[in-house]
Amino acid sequence: MNNSKSKNDIFYLILLVLTIITMLVGITFTYFSLIAKEKKDSTKIQTGTISINYIDGKEINTYALLPIDEPTLNTKYSVYQKRFSISSNGTLDQYMDMYIDVTKNEFAPSALGFILYDSDNNKIAKGWIPKVGKVLMASNIYLKRGETKNFTVLIWLQENNQNQDYEQGNTFVGGFDIDARQIKYE
Repeated sequence: MNNSKSKNDIFYLILLVLTIITMLVGITFTYFSLIAKEKKDSTKIQTGTISINYIDGKEINTYALLPIDEPTLNTKYSVYQKRFSISSNGTLDQYMDMYIDVTKNEFAPSALGFILYDSDNNKIAKGWIPKVGKVLMASNIYLKRGETKNFTVLIWLQENNQNQDYEQGNTFVGGFDIDARQIKYE
């Protein structure tokens, strides 16, 4: 009985060694096949990232809004002005959509307006801020890799030629939301 068990043990040991040798040969062959087929930069990963620099600070503060007609970049009073820059830090070009994300707006509907300017002082968007939710300021703004673009947003309380004292003390809370879509190169 011991002799038969010993023969079985030897058989399984030889089978185990042959299996390990076969696995090592297969793994080695696969490794060298992949190395031989690899092209330069074939495993390079490209990413698209952006960063936002709030030049005037991150907070949106609309404490001194008085009713005025549509402002310009030269308007100094009764307008909220926020300058910011967006930089592409990754390896891909991208298109951006820019939103104002409103979480609280105590002003009357269509009372607050916004204007978005680019770094050349060109008006790229104008609209009204809703009571809550997102409002699209600009769409499909192209940003090359390594490029920085500067923007200025103006927010004001629109003059309606009526008594607007009821707007005193109202608050607006929101932020900017930038969605980027990377352009993939083949």
